Amino acid sequence: MMNKDKELDDILNDPLFSLNDTEQKLFDLSEPIRRGREKKRKAEEVAQRKTCENFADYAHLFAQVRQELRKGRRALVGYKEDNVQEKSFFIADGLMGYIDELDVARRQIKDRIRKDGRSRVIYEDGTESNILFRTIGKNITRNGYVITGLNDGHELDRLSGNDITDEDLPQGWIYVLRSKSEDERIASVKDLYKIGFTTNPVEERVRNARNEATYLMADVEVVSTYRVYNADVHQLEGLIHDFFHTARFYVSIGGVSPEEWFVVPLPIIREAVVKFMDGSIVGYVYNRELQALERTLHDSTGSEGKPLP
Repeated sequence: MMNKDKELDDILNDPLFSLNDTEQKLFDLSEPIRRGREKKRKAEEVAQRKTCENFADYAHLFAQVRQELRKGRRALVGYKEDNVQEKSFFIADGLMGYIDELDVARRQIKDRIRKDGRSRVIYEDGTESNILFRTIGKNITRNGYVITGLNDGHELDRLSGNDITDEDLPQGWIYVLRSKSEDERIASVKDLYKIGFTTNPVEERVRNARNEATYLMADVEVVSTYRVYNADVHQLEGLIHDFFHTARFYVSIGGVSPEEWFVVPLPIIREAVVKFMDGSIVGYVYNRELQALERTLHDSTGSEGKPLP
């Protein structure tokens, strides 16, 4: 019996029966099964939708909200039950939805009392569905965001200088530039801006732009300047650069790759500067995919926590 066991061990230990990592993955069915289930789920949800007959009444809303996100007048937040309201917008699986009607109440669901009910949701692809409130929440939690309400649009007024006194110390300028380069690698890029700082007047700083790699060896247009008081301008610039690091634009000019150019909508840059200067940037990150500010809550250790309402 022992000889037979030894023979079996020898067979199983034969290199012919050894699998490398790539071969082993061929027998791992968990990922294909997961993808199959996800595909089936999406197909079932799409099948439940129908054409929205009066979509023309809503089409302009989706374009408007996308624009407001890119202007920083709305932000993205994670799902919380209370921030999904009637007449609010959300994004799930990359598609924006508008909750036109919401009929929910607290109901007994298994062993808990939870909110649920039907809703009429209009989607930006021209469809609509009568979807359960909890399903909306699951979709957002899995892969999406709630879109915040519209802010008052007066955030930039805080940079007007009206509140500056003789006790405030000017430290320099944060500036935003647009390149006038005719290089196709640069000229073809939409929303490409340089964010920098200077302790001298901006126009003086960029006078020799066409001869400096940091300015892409081309003249530039001064788009925005912000006078900074009572703060380290160099540190502020570094924080802004870190904030937009996922949108950094890289190009080699004469063997040099400047690192102060970013592909970000101008209103978002302005809103970020405002929030950095008043301290409210804490709890925000930049969502490059949706070109919008995403609001999160950070604890005292700096780790990401639950989404804000």
